[in-house]
Amino acid sequence: CRTLGKSAEDKYINETLDNYRNVIRNKYNELFFRGEAITAMRLKSILTSRSDEAKRLLVLFDEFNEDYKALVGKETTHKTYTRYLLTRRRLAEFMAAKYKVKDILLTDINTKFINDFYIYLRTVDGKNGHNYHMKMIQRFRTVFKTAKDNGWVQTDPFGGFKISMEETHREHLTIDELGALMSKEMTSERLQRVKDIFVFSCFTGLAYTDVRGLKKSEVVMGNDGRLWIDTRRDKTKVAVYVPLLDIPRAILERYADTTSHDRLLSIPANQKVNDYLKEIAAICGIDKNLTFHIARHTFATTVTLENGVALETVQKMLGHKNIRTTQVYAKMTKRRIGMETVSYTHLTLPTK
Repeated sequence: CRTLGKSAEDKYINETLDNYRNVIRNKYNELFFRGEAITAMRLKSILTSRSDEAKRLLVLFDEFNEDYKALVGKETTHKTYTRYLLTRRRLAEFMAAKYKVKDILLTDINTKFINDFYIYLRTVDGKNGHNYHMKMIQRFRTVFKTAKDNGWVQTDPFGGFKISMEETHREHLTIDELGALMSKEMTSERLQRVKDIFVFSCFTGLAYTDVRGLKKSEVVMGNDGRLWIDTRRDKTKVAVYVPLLDIPRAILERYADTTSHDRLLSIPANQKVNDYLKEIAAICGIDKNLTFHIARHTFATTVTLENGVALETVQKMLGHKNIRTTQVYAKMTKRRIGMETVSYTHLTLPTK
């Protein structure tokens, strides 16, 4: 299958055939060393860009998201699933704006593409910070990794991009702010209920979805004769075992007759709750952007760590998979520093 002439055109044709033969041989060897089945039709499909090896980014993302959706309620949450959908949408917007294309081959993605995507996110989405955008890059990396794991790409463009997180301040209520909140009676039933359930979370560490889904059957009598909350976090499915102290127990008793089925507490939608909490903060003179998640931070910091509860114990009560997540709350607060430096401030040096 070669030309027999000696002209420049004949030489070009033969060189092209030689090059193409080398491409075929290299792809054959690549499949062979991966231990995959090799057929002439598969080789032809790969070389003419009609196979998995020629996948495009958004096609891969759609397949990943379809598989991820099936895990919602089993291994992940709907909220996390929607974040992958958002990442896919942002990538589509970025490629349309930057490259004027609807999609891109996986093999064309390099470190510059990733860096340009990050710059695009910071430019068009200024309301969200560095960590928010880095999380989006992480989700992009997770999806791309499936292509590398399947052998559809050979290189990892994320190797040249550093994913870093800035240290964040976990807002929480101080002991004085928590006391002011608890002592203030609300003028309406809706605000009183939201305030009480927020306080319940401050003393149990349960996140919004965990409070909303808490069942009567998940309050059990422990071996020590005390009541405990024995449940699993909705987000991570990690077991949570928290003592039911007097304050949250009284709140459960107050609303015992207001719920149906097996639910312990009836609570409005998360967005409404956060709107009500802003009203509550203003009434109580708390100058913080009060959200329901601050209750969980307050439990970790003010209620437990500042009262000498071991970090490992707090990890178990919060349902963290990794203690490094809990260590974020272990940053010394002014109150903790004051408590632990009492002996230091009274230190007397021996005299000669």
